[in-house]
Amino acid sequence: MAATPATRAPRVHARWLAFAAVVVPLAILLLLQFRTLARLQETSAAAHELALKGYARTVLRSAEAFYRLKADDALQLPVGLLDAAPREALAAHFAGRDSRGVKRFFVISFIPTDIPTDVPGDAVGAALFFAPDGRPLDARRDAVETRAARFAAAPWELAAREATEVRSRPPAVDEQDPDNRVILRPIIGADSHVRGVVGLILDTAYFRDHYIPELLQAENTLIPAPLRDHVVVSVAQRPGSSVPTHTDSADIDAPFRFVFTDWRLSVRNPSLTPAEWERWSFLTNLALSLGLGAVLLGAVLLALRSAARATQLSQMKTDFVSSVSHELRTPLASIRVFGEFLRLGRVSGPEKIREYGEYIEAESRRLTQLVNNILDFSKIESGQKRYNLERADVEQIVGETLRTFEVRLKQDGFVVDLRATPTPLPPAWVDPPAIAQVLTNLLDNAIKYSGEARHIGVTLGRQNGFVTLAVSDQGPGIPVAEQERIFEKFYRVGNGLVHDAKGSGLGLAIVKHIVEAHRGRVIVDSRPGAGCTFTVELPIHAE
Repeated sequence: MAATPATRAPRVHARWLAFAAVVVPLAILLLLQFRTLARLQETSAAAHELALKGYARTVLRSAEAFYRLKADDALQLPVGLLDAAPREALAAHFAGRDSRGVKRFFVISFIPTDIPTDVPGDAVGAALFFAPDGRPLDARRDAVETRAARFAAAPWELAAREATEVRSRPPAVDEQDPDNRVILRPIIGADSHVRGVVGLILDTAYFRDHYIPELLQAENTLIPAPLRDHVVVSVAQRPGSSVPTHTDSADIDAPFRFVFTDWRLSVRNPSLTPAEWERWSFLTNLALSLGLGAVLLGAVLLALRSAARATQLSQMKTDFVSSVSHELRTPLASIRVFGEFLRLGRVSGPEKIREYGEYIEAESRRLTQLVNNILDFSKIESGQKRYNLERADVEQIVGETLRTFEVRLKQDGFVVDLRATPTPLPPAWVDPPAIAQVLTNLLDNAIKYSGEARHIGVTLGRQNGFVTLAVSDQGPGIPVAEQERIFEKFYRVGNGLVHDAKGSGLGLAIVKHIVEAHRGRVIVDSRPGAGCTFTVELPIHAE
C-alpha cells in the first residue's frame, strides 16, 4: 500500500525538528562566542587604521589637486586667440604657466586656416606644439607625442566635423599611451561648436622621480608616530589591476585619481601590534568556531539528506510495485475473462470470436509492452542496453506501430490523426524496434492522460537535419515547473488527472534514454489545460 501525504507528513516534521534541535543551540553558541571574542579587541587598532586611511586620502587628493590646478591654469585658452592663431601669442600664453611635470603644450585647431601646420597631412587647421617654457616646437621631431595628442583629440575633431553642439567641459584625461599621458580641454565657440583643443602632455619621469617622493615626504607627518617607523609606503605602476577602495585591514592599496590612474599607492604595516595580535586571535578563534559549526551542520544535513533519500527511495519502490501490480492485473484479468468466454462457448458467431481474439491480442501486447519497459529499464540501469542502428524509414515504423496499436485505440474510443509531409521523408539512422517502443510509450501516455478527450495527433516532419515525430493529446497538460522532471525515473506529476492515471513511471525515462542514444532529443510543449505535445528529433542518415 502506498504511503499517503498524511503518513509522510510526520516523517518530514520529525526530520525538521531534529534539524532545528541541532541548529538553534549551535547558532546561539556561535553568537555568544562571537560577542565574547569581539569584546577582546582593542580600540587602538581602529584608530591606527583611520590614521593610515587619512594619510592615503591626503596623498591621493594632493596629487589630484596638483594636476587639476595645472590643467585649469594652462588650458584656459580664449577662442579668439585660436581664431587669430598667432604662434607668438600662444607661446606667450604657455610661457607664463606652471610647467612642472609637463613635457609639451599643444593646440590643435579644427578651423580651416592658412597658417601652416606642424604635422604633415592634417585635413583641417593646425597642430602646434610648445616646449614647457613656451617655445614653439616642430612636432615632426617626436612622432610618438604627436600621435598621442592627435588620438586624444580625435573625438573632439569628430564633434567639430559633425557640427555637434557642446557645452563647456572640464579637462579630460587620455592615458592610452602611458609614456605620453594627455590632459586636454575643448575650445568651444560662441555657437557652442568645437573649434579646437588645447592640451598638455605629462612628464611621467617627473611624476615618478620627483613629485611622488616629495609628496610622500611632505605628508609623512600624518602617520602616527608609533607607526611611522613601521609603515612601508610605496607607489608603483600596475596596469590592468583592479580598483578596490580602502579595505577594512591596516593595509591600504588604492589608485590615483584623475591622472596616472594605473598607478597605486600602497600603505602597509608588516609588523603586528598587540592590537593586531588580538584581532588575529579573534579572527582565528572565530574561524575555528565557524568551521566546527559548519562541519557539525554539514554532518546533520548529510544525515537528514540520507534519511530523506532512503525514505524517498522506499516510497518510490512501494509506488512502483503498486503501479506495476495494477498494470499487470488489468490485462491479465481481461485475458482471463475473454479466455473463459471462449472456453465456455459463450460466443454467438465468428465475429465475436474475432472480437475476443482482438481483445486478447491487444491486452497481451499491452502486457508485453509493460514487461519490455521493465526489462529495458533494468538493462539501462546496469549499462547493458545496446541499440542496433541502421538506415530505416521512420514513416514506415510509425505506420506499423499504429497498426499494432489499432485494437487498443479502438477499444478506448480514440481517434488518431496521422499527418505526414507531402514528400517522402529521408531515411534516419535508428534502431527500428527502439523507435517503435518510443512511439508506443508516447501513445500509451496520451491514452492515459487524455481525460475525456478522445483525439490523438501524430505528426511526421523534417527540421534542421532531423526527422521529427510528434505525439499530441488534449489532456490536462503539464505545469512548466514539472516539465523537466517528468523524464526522471518513477517520477509522477503530483496533482490532478495526471497523478490519478496509473503507470509505472518508466515510460518517459525510457523514451528519453532511447532518443538520446540515437543522438537526438525529446521536447515537451505543454500548458495546463491545453494538452501536451512530445516531439522526438532523430538524425537523418547521411548518404
